[in-house]
Order: sequence, then C-alpha cells, then structure tokens
Amino acid sequence: MQKKTLGFLVINKKHENTYITEIAKRSEPYNIECVRFEPTSIDPTSLMITGEKFEPKAQQWVDTSFSIPSFIYDRCFYNNQQASKKGKPIVEWLKKNPTTTFLGFGLPDKWKLYTSLLNDQTIDPYLPPTELLNDSIQVIKHLKLSGPCILKPIHGSRGVGIIAVKQSSDSITVTYHKGHDKKHKVFSSLKDLSKWCEKLILQQPYLLQPYLPLTDANNYPFDIRLFMQKDRNGEWHLIEKGVRKGYHGSFLSNLNSGGDPLRFQDWSQDLTHKQKYLLEDELSTIIDCLPPLLEEKFKQLFEIGVDIGYAKDGSIWILDINSKPGRKTFTKTNPHLKEQLYKAPLEYCQYLSKYNNVKGVETND
Repeated sequence: MQKKTLGFLVINKKHENTYITEIAKRSEPYNIECVRFEPTSIDPTSLMITGEKFEPKAQQWVDTSFSIPSFIYDRCFYNNQQASKKGKPIVEWLKKNPTTTFLGFGLPDKWKLYTSLLNDQTIDPYLPPTELLNDSIQVIKHLKLSGPCILKPIHGSRGVGIIAVKQSSDSITVTYHKGHDKKHKVFSSLKDLSKWCEKLILQQPYLLQPYLPLTDANNYPFDIRLFMQKDRNGEWHLIEKGVRKGYHGSFLSNLNSGGDPLRFQDWSQDLTHKQKYLLEDELSTIIDCLPPLLEEKFKQLFEIGVDIGYAKDGSIWILDINSKPGRKTFTKTNPHLKEQLYKAPLEYCQYLSKYNNVKGVETND
C-alpha cells in the first residue's frame, strides 16, 4: 500500500517542535510519512518544497525536497510579522489545491466569527456584546455609559494585544501584557486617550467588548478551556476541560500571559452542587452545538479550543474560539492525555484518506 504523506505547515521549522516530532515518531504503524515545511519554501515554478522529512529509523528530521503532501496539518500562527504576511496568501492558495487535503481549514477573524454566530439561537446568548472599533468615540462612550472595556485585535491569539481600559475620577488607565509582564499607560484626559486610540486603530483592527467580571473569589482572573477534536471516525468529541488561572491583579489567564493550568475537576470542587450542575449543563450545550455550527458556517475543522468566561453571577461567556489550540493546559495537568493527542492527527488523517477514496469511487460512478 502506498504511503500517505502528512505535511506540517509551520512559520518556522522549530515551531511546536516537540508536538510535531512526537506525532512523527508514531506515524509508521499508520503507513504515514511525515514532512514539515514553511509556506515560503514552495518553489512556484516546479511546486517542489524544500523542507524536512522525518526518518523513522534514525528518529530525526532530515533536510530534503518533496512534492506537495497529500494531507496538510496547518500549524501556522499569523500575525503582522513579515514571514507571516508572506505565508498567509500561499496557504490560501494551497487550500484551493485539488491534490491536497487540509486536516482543518481554520476560522476567519474574530469579527467575522462573531457576526456569523450572532443570530444562532443556541450560541448567541453566550456571546459578549461586541463592536468593531472604528474610532475612539466608541471607547469614550462605553466608558461613560457602561464602564470599563476590553479591546481585542481581531487577528489576535494567546492573549497578545488585548487591552483593558478603565476610567477613575481623575484619569484613564490602559493596561496590557508584554508576555508575563503587565504594563500601564495613564491618561489625564479623554482627549489624550482619544489620540492614543486613533493611533492604535491605525496599526490593526480591534474589537470592543465590556470588561466582564471574570475573576474568582480571591480576585484571580480565570477561564475554562474546552478542547474538542475529531476522532478516527470523523466525529467530534470533548477531549478535556481545563482551567487557566492568571496572577493576582492581571486581567488575562492565558498561559502566554503568566497564567497557570489547573485540572477542571480540582477547580470545580469549590463550586456548590447547584453551581456545578448548571455550569456543566451550559458547557454541554456549547460542546454539542458549536463544532457542527462552525463547520456549517465555514469549512471543515479538525480541532477547536473554546475559552469560556464564568462570571460571578453565574453567566457563561464564549471569550474566544481557536482552530489551532495549544495543548499545555492539558498536557501539564493530565500527562496521560499526551499519547492520545499525538496519535489523533494520524488517526484523523487515516479517516480522511478512507473518506476521500470512498468519495472518489462515488464520483466515478
């Protein structure tokens, strides 16, 4: 039987090296050959790729060239950096290539995602009120009428670029994270804030949302991460629930911003029986409804991470949906999951291969 090729698409070859290498180490029993490459490494004339192939005997990656893989697992995270800007249009071209199948096609930006889900009667109640930030007047109006707000880049991930804006009697404070470090800017007038906001909007598009009270009894920020993935039969399953807890005084719980992972079972012990029942019921609704809805609205997905805010009044909010979720929240607290996580892309690749063969037979008929 001819080997299938699974290509890992990365912005640089060392990105997620451990995760990708552990998958490749398990690929031989699945009759899958693993390669990894950057979008810009495709020769536009010959369509040959300069990248690396995993050698099972040597258990290491070796430099080589190869044709476009039959299956692609896109692990690129796009931002404003040059390599990312160059890579994105090439990936969009690859997705239209009839000879290759992506494990998942990803999701659009946060604004398109929000507006697409807005009128779904099941998911809509979980979406925080959100507006596209067009000018500084929106921020000032929100501060006056509703209080503190959050500004989120529409292309952001891992908490990067999220800004909290709060007004006191004599000043306005803007807070953001640089990695684990929290930074502040203080403005003495709304006019100064307005000038700063206008410059911010020119850099990249932002969303405006209310500053939700998403802290625990001790004022630590936290969120619940749901990790869902398709199995060997192409069916969605919840792999695990986890909790990410930020540090005291922070407004972010992302691990990238200094948060720590907790087991959901350990965290939820502090809830009353009624609180736990209601929370589990709401989470089940999101787990059951969201993945098929996303695929109906957009394209095929393989996995998603959903960040859930749990407010002090018991309300549940979908804070973010990520088609390329990280796994640290779960591997640090549930090491036994690692084997399942490393095999999942290979098993789903096998499913897609069988599905494509059946589809091909049906087309020929």
